[in-house]
Amino acid sequence: MTDDRILARIAELFYVYGISQYEIAKKFDFSKAKVCRLIKEAKSKNIIEFHIKKYDKRLMDLERRMESKFGLKEAVIYQNLNIEKMGIEYLFEEIGTMGARYLERVLKDNISIAVPGGKTLYHIFKKVEVNKKKKVNIFSTLGGITLSKAEYQNNDLTQLLSEKTGGISHPIYLPLIFKKDAFKSQLLEDEYVNNFLKKPSRINYYIAGVGPSNKKSRYYTLGYFDDDFIQQLEEKGVCGEIGLNFFDINGNFVATGMENRIINLGIEDIRKTKNKIIAAFGEDKIVPLKGLLKTNIPDVLITDSKTAMAINDQ
Repeated sequence: MTDDRILARIAELFYVYGISQYEIAKKFDFSKAKVCRLIKEAKSKNIIEFHIKKYDKRLMDLERRMESKFGLKEAVIYQNLNIEKMGIEYLFEEIGTMGARYLERVLKDNISIAVPGGKTLYHIFKKVEVNKKKKVNIFSTLGGITLSKAEYQNNDLTQLLSEKTGGISHPIYLPLIFKKDAFKSQLLEDEYVNNFLKKPSRINYYIAGVGPSNKKSRYYTLGYFDDDFIQQLEEKGVCGEIGLNFFDINGNFVATGMENRIINLGIEDIRKTKNKIIAAFGEDKIVPLKGLLKTNIPDVLITDSKTAMAINDQ
């Protein structure tokens, strides 16, 4: 059974906006037959009467506005009504659930998923449930972060998702940031690392969070960024990073010199991946998300209504 949110979206597109089943199938990466079945399911669950119910219409409007304004294939937004009362951990759980439902919808055999680290991805992956195991390859895109909680590390996240899906984990057992440029050039001669970095177009889904470039960055907290580097980012106008690729508020990617000391998917490699899913929310992520959305990198955004409205209203 498909969750009510996606049934309501499909019903609205088909009945209210007159979008063809073919176009809906293309948007959600479904077959036309599946779209037809989901419309019937929406009817059987009484989501469709003379109007679309069971899902907050204002939230659907917000999702549609975000998709139109930023050229997104899909916006997945959790209705954040009272985070002050519920607490941030509750929001992680709820957005994790929505992100998991999205992943379950797109999971297929013989696809590849690329993953950097992060707390939001951890909460998404741990909520994934599949009835039938999938033959998927899950790649880490960064070296391990030995000082962070194990469950948030890139390699542990690939292992978690592989266990949830029945897929195969491909970790990168390397430091996150090398002390010297020469180490990277030597490691690029390694067959596994070289092959992975040279085949980004084979990645079906790149799933990442977005981080701020100030002292609230988890990399600063963990000791990977020092005060001098944070000041350098500020002087360059950097507002955020994705997979340790840095960008400014206008959506321009900015060289920092770190590129020569990390093994990661560079921004041009990320562009070549087929689908880019960004999962992030919260006050600290508003400015980075504004900059990232201007890069035209994200295809799908998973966030909450408070963050989405702050971005959309600017």
